[in-house]
Amino acid sequence: MAKETVKKTVRKSVKKAVPAKSRKTEIIKDIQAKNAEIKAVKKNNMSFVIKLIAVILLGTAAFLLAQKYRSVFVAGMVNTRPVTKWELNRRLVERYGKVAFDEIVTEVLLMDAAKENGVTVSKQEIEAEVVLNETNYGGKDALREMAKTAGITTDKQLNDFFELKLTVSKLQEKLFPEEVTDEEIKTYYDENKELVYKDKSLDDVKEEIKSQLLQQKVSQKFSEWFGKLREDAKISNFMES
Repeated sequence: MAKETVKKTVRKSVKKAVPAKSRKTEIIKDIQAKNAEIKAVKKNNMSFVIKLIAVILLGTAAFLLAQKYRSVFVAGMVNTRPVTKWELNRRLVERYGKVAFDEIVTEVLLMDAAKENGVTVSKQEIEAEVVLNETNYGGKDALREMAKTAGITTDKQLNDFFELKLTVSKLQEKLFPEEVTDEEIKTYYDENKELVYKDKSLDDVKEEIKSQLLQQKVSQKFSEWFGKLREDAKISNFMES
């Protein structure tokens, strides 16, 4: 009876026991699964870190670029509210767009006419004109202060102004070589003697009057010529559309 009990116990234990080889395989699989989980977590963490670093770098770069080139997009600030270049330009165009457009049209037409007629102005001529005007206005600073009243605030704008002035002068001389007679000079002197030349003789002011009358003639002819030039030009102002 005791032997049978022992046999049953042994058989029961044998049924519950797991072979060593199978147990080892399960442990290996379990370790592999855990390693895969750890790798996946590490990979996800690394991916997150890389993305975070990329976002930080891009954000920093964007901030630095915005600081460096903010004047391209932002004209200024009012408290915390930015005034954009677009907003400023729109306001300027609404108020002064037509005047500025007309100025550009005039410059383009004059420069094209100068090119067609072989009229050029050298850098040296512009520099000499600037120096001459600095002398006439009492110095470099005085000239630039005077120029500011006409919206000319940089040396380039000042040079461009004198280039256009010299170009017009050369065009006038080439297109309208007018003459002033002695009779015209005397007539002008007699008409203005009491008011302008009361204490001066004709010989004293002859050259002055000649230059003035010549400029009047040329200016009138030039104005008529330019009016026709502008009338014949193909000009489109899309701001008025």
